[in-house]
Amino acid sequence: MHRDLLDQIPEKKKLISIIEASSIHNGQEPFSGSPFSRSDAVSEGEEIGYDLQMYLDRRSQKSEIRSTHGESISGQHEYYGSLEGKLSNADVNGSYSKVSYVHYLYKTFSSAAPNVYEPQSVNGMEQDYEKGHSVTEEINDNSSSSAAVDVMNIILVAAECAPWSKTGGLGDVAGALPKALSKRGHRVMAIVPMYGNYEGPHQIGEPKRYQVAGQDMEVKYHHAYIDGVDFVFIDNPIFHNVESEIYGGDRTDILKRMILLCKAAVEAPWCVPCGGFCYGDGNLVFIANDWHTALLPVYLKAYYRDNGFMIYARSVLVIHNIAHQGRGPLDDFSYLDLPSNYMDLFKHHDPFGGDHLNIFAAGIKAADRLLTVSHGYAWELKTPEGGWGLHGIINESDWKFQGIVNGIDTTDWNPRCDVHLKLDGYSNYSLETVETGKAQCKAALQKELGLPVRGDVPVIAFIGRLDNQKGVDLIAEAMPWIAGQDVQVILLGTGRQDLEDTLRRLESQHYDRVRGWVGFSVRLAHRMTAGADILLMPSRFEPCGLNQLYAMMYGTVPVVHAVGGLRDTVQHYNPYEEVGLGWTFENAEANRMIDALGHCLNTYRNYKSSWEGLRRRGMMQDLSWDTAAKRYEEVLVAAKYQW
Repeated sequence: MHRDLLDQIPEKKKLISIIEASSIHNGQEPFSGSPFSRSDAVSEGEEIGYDLQMYLDRRSQKSEIRSTHGESISGQHEYYGSLEGKLSNADVNGSYSKVSYVHYLYKTFSSAAPNVYEPQSVNGMEQDYEKGHSVTEEINDNSSSSAAVDVMNIILVAAECAPWSKTGGLGDVAGALPKALSKRGHRVMAIVPMYGNYEGPHQIGEPKRYQVAGQDMEVKYHHAYIDGVDFVFIDNPIFHNVESEIYGGDRTDILKRMILLCKAAVEAPWCVPCGGFCYGDGNLVFIANDWHTALLPVYLKAYYRDNGFMIYARSVLVIHNIAHQGRGPLDDFSYLDLPSNYMDLFKHHDPFGGDHLNIFAAGIKAADRLLTVSHGYAWELKTPEGGWGLHGIINESDWKFQGIVNGIDTTDWNPRCDVHLKLDGYSNYSLETVETGKAQCKAALQKELGLPVRGDVPVIAFIGRLDNQKGVDLIAEAMPWIAGQDVQVILLGTGRQDLEDTLRRLESQHYDRVRGWVGFSVRLAHRMTAGADILLMPSRFEPCGLNQLYAMMYGTVPVVHAVGGLRDTVQHYNPYEEVGLGWTFENAEANRMIDALGHCLNTYRNYKSSWEGLRRRGMMQDLSWDTAAKRYEEVLVAAKYQW
């Protein structure tokens, strides 16, 4: 068990006891409902300045805390002589939560060293106590958070995070959601493995050692503060050899990486001093993502809650793709370093494969709240067809389960300022200039890929992973019909070898109107989204989907299979009422896709005003993370008050 963490608990409790005693000394009520309510009372006559000095001196002996510029911070203790007076003037009455008080202390400590970033940078708050501004007022004015008492310490943990590592939508979510939550006034950390030698992050705190499958592994924490978020990277050689394929290796190797990630992440609130001060467990909630981090809710319970620590910390598990579950033989339980009574959480029966160890199943059971990335996918997960064997467990967890549609990063995906549209004949554009802007991007795309430059021909794009899920085989089946419609088709993706060969074959057979780009290019994906008229997404299942959101943001009309998040986000076009955002089709069949695409092409060619309306309605939506972040906030607060 994590003895080094447990050894730190008494001095953390002592600090909070001192703070509470100071509040009582000044005629104020002590904090209640706190995760530190087990603190021992401070003895009468202790001086708060002296004890804080001793506490910080002990911390400075343990680790050299570095500023965001990598410079060591020294001499902080010189400031604490005046701390008692500052605390007595601070408004810490019953309207403040303990976390707000700790944020005040955090700012006070940090102001002794000018290079330490301050909590208002993290939370978007300007806290000026001398002018009488309360935390509640600042949050309501600047961050739109629900209330001061609900300001959270949020730690999101994922196996990938854009722009450092990304294989799909999970990386985009891990890179964007923390920033949106920070904008709402919360202190937010995102933890991911350090797969390469990233430019920017610097080592922070002391290295830690963890046991993984009987092997002693050292972890170094690296930190970068970006857009109000503490991005923390878990550094160990086990992650370095998979930089080009982060989910590569055999089952055991992958499992070891995820065990190390989760063990290091669950201790981060105590051993990663971002800005000079650790998060602690006040108003703390972890957001784990997919099976890769589903061990985190289990470790939180087994290592800490079961032993009386971090009992108010909460965990939320987000299902991005239920198809990947961390399955293995029951013998793999020995790798997890858990008490034997936890085996029942992991043991799952498959009608076809029998009993096996299932990490996703354990995480679903242990998490305080369960989320997925769209309302449609939430419904599908509770069915035998969509739950991939876990529908029973998900139905049992229905009381804590809901869907929240992802947003998109509108600083990266925005036709007004897209950096990939500034060169090579492309053009940035807005709702007001969409007609001329898209026409220019379309011509530039045709020229770049060697297609005939024709403004009258509709350009159809497919962007996605080449596998059975994404339905690229349906496009290949329908290609004889599509190629006969006087259109141009551009396919971009990488994946299964046979489907990569299919892209090359389609281009060879229809070279005057088809391009099959094998591989992945972020620049080309942006340019295709801007230059295409239609985006085709025939996915067999799609938990949320982001490409259809990007497309609508750029005035590109989606034609999608009505599943999961595609059903939620693309309203089927109704020509009689002139409402809708694109075309949807039921059942993943080539003839159904052809029918929907045929209606789309007919509207493009013969009903220009209707087509313009489709474009404009798509671009006028608020597709940012703001709405989703508010929904996440509501779930985190609900988890906080769950007993």
